Amino acid sequence: MREYVKNMSTNKFIIGPKMEKNGIFAGNKFPRDIISIFEKNDYTPVYIREGYVKKRPWEFLNDVYQLIRLPRNSIVFYIDRVHPNLSRNLVYSILRRKNIKSFSILEDIDPLRDKKMSTNDRKLGLESLNSNKGIISQNKKMTRFLVNQGVRVTTVELSALDFLVSNYKEKKHKKSADTIIVYGGNLSSEQAGFLNHLPISKSNNKIKYRVYGMGEMSKQLSSNAIYCGGFSAEESIDKLKGDWGLVWNNDGSKSNKSGQNSYYEYVCPHKLSMYAICGMPIIVGKKSAMADFVINNKCGIVINNLEEIEKKINAISQQEYLEYQKNISKIASKMALGFYTQNAIRKIEKKIL
Repeated sequence: MREYVKNMSTNKFIIGPKMEKNGIFAGNKFPRDIISIFEKNDYTPVYIREGYVKKRPWEFLNDVYQLIRLPRNSIVFYIDRVHPNLSRNLVYSILRRKNIKSFSILEDIDPLRDKKMSTNDRKLGLESLNSNKGIISQNKKMTRFLVNQGVRVTTVELSALDFLVSNYKEKKHKKSADTIIVYGGNLSSEQAGFLNHLPISKSNNKIKYRVYGMGEMSKQLSSNAIYCGGFSAEESIDKLKGDWGLVWNNDGSKSNKSGQNSYYEYVCPHKLSMYAICGMPIIVGKKSAMADFVINNKCGIVINNLEEIEKKINAISQQEYLEYQKNISKIASKMALGFYTQNAIRKIEKKIL
């Protein structure tokens, strides 16, 4: 049985899932890091499950007990995916009844990615965000989406996702003879089908791909890509090797073979943070939520489609590449300390509390 929160004398809490260090890449590292950063800011963690099984009703009762013990008028942040499940409904129901100042920190917005979600679930999930005092969104495009969906509470943005690392050391490596582009993450055909249609280099500077992760596409790669295994987020720091990190999401269908799915137009992909920690400049889509971040911080290149990669990379001088590398390392040093989350916490506390 899960341990109960012992320190209820405080009035500041962070609610999230209890997760072990075994997620592949982004896996479960983002919520684990969020909880750790909030703890450093004097918030007490309250762990609840993301789902329940009828054969184990005590798990549901355990979580109810955890939540009803929260003091009235306390301040509670909740790691939210806006997913219509019993766990989320339970959290919102109890927080409202206890007159608690609740805030959502958006790990994801499932209505953006789940095509099978009903219109009613989508509507109710987004509307429930209005019961909060405030929201920590991932970026300005996500915030704009929420406003367009009728969410009207005070919102601040992370700008990028943190990636906590103890004793972070800047990663430095010499550029390869051939250009090596790394792709790490979910290798399902839905998210990474494009790996079977990677453009082949036409110039003397051969572009090759190293692919890391788990999923069916690991066995269906283009001839210019090699599969290098799947690792936890922590292990990836020493395992991922390359000159650039590719942030892309596409099923590889004929109608969208080299373009990017709309989901990345609203989220900060955790893989960008992973590449940053590994010292690799970033390649992102022009319409993605992270395009302005990459441009403004001069830490990578922006493309319309995969066919543009070769031309863009060949136009970059060695000096420019080293500048990108230096700038991505500066960003990584912030991510390793939880800078973006801590900054968002300070902003929303200052605005509302």
